[in-house]
Amino acid sequence: MAGKAQYFIQGIGMISPQKTFDNQMFLDEITTYDQNVLTSVVPDFKAYINPIQLRRLSRMLRVGLASATICLRDAGIEHPDGIITATGYGFLDETEKFLREMLEMKEKQLTPTHFMQGTYNALAGLEAVTIKCMGYNNTYVSKGFAFENALQDAMMRLEENHAAHYLVGSYDEAAAVQFIASIRENHFKAEPIVNLNLFNTTTKGTIQGEGAAFFDLTGTRSENTWCELRDVAMVYRPETKDDLASSLAGFLKANNTSLDEIDVWLNGITGDVVRDVVLKALEVSDLKAIPQARYKHLCGDYCTAASFALWLGASILKKQAIPEVVKASAFETPKEIKKVLSVSHYMNRNYAFMLMQRA
Repeated sequence: MAGKAQYFIQGIGMISPQKTFDNQMFLDEITTYDQNVLTSVVPDFKAYINPIQLRRLSRMLRVGLASATICLRDAGIEHPDGIITATGYGFLDETEKFLREMLEMKEKQLTPTHFMQGTYNALAGLEAVTIKCMGYNNTYVSKGFAFENALQDAMMRLEENHAAHYLVGSYDEAAAVQFIASIRENHFKAEPIVNLNLFNTTTKGTIQGEGAAFFDLTGTRSENTWCELRDVAMVYRPETKDDLASSLAGFLKANNTSLDEIDVWLNGITGDVVRDVVLKALEVSDLKAIPQARYKHLCGDYCTAASFALWLGASILKKQAIPEVVKASAFETPKEIKKVLSVSHYMNRNYAFMLMQRA
């Protein structure tokens, strides 16, 4: 949806299975997991959330609220013009607790806390109340396209007011109830693996991840800008590699960019021998000559994992560095990294492109 406006990432708050909440670091410390569920490495919540408020919140609400606070502090703003969040499944742990209590108590004398903290828009509302943001507030719950829809919403609003700031975030948790159900669909691997060996496996399924990410998106550049987000596009169920390649070519053409201009591309493959087929075919053909980075061995797979790719791309452009742990193969980091392309998928259904450029 390339338009006339420009879109800049002014601040970022990222909490993931790696130590990403500290914006002064860039994958300096890698957390290794020997199981198929990756959970967030969290900061000291007391540094970001009022202690009285903190004790009432569920784990994922704490993670999300802390991530949003880190983002706003990084951007240097107190009150954004709007809050737009995205999630695939919402707060599953709280939803499970509410439903379980409803069955055990036979629908009588239920405590409202689990229900209140289990709704999809609980985090967007909590953040708005916390920072007293009375502006636009919306939550997208569209599985593998949720985060991309939230980004496009903010981008369309910036077309109308370039000076506005929108807090765009995503969150999904590694809930046990989802893991058990997804095993039956071969979404996650049945055999335990070490996460750093994810791309060496030859079996069905991937590893479960989680995370909360917030980005301050605005239409004006500043000295603190991380990068420019040129465009975002989505493709639903491409049947073949050629279909995906055609969509990518159209996306790049709409943004007056050629593959030769891409300095590094972020590959969203998941280590699933079945569902990665289309993207793997694109990797060894159209994108073969471009330096490649991968990230889902660090964050796992979840509906809004593309937010980790956006954090990674923005960090690469701002810090002009590519950590060795994300390089798919050995290559020399370009002297200047100007453009980063992300190509990701969720369950071989939801494919997305994001084009980022050095600000």
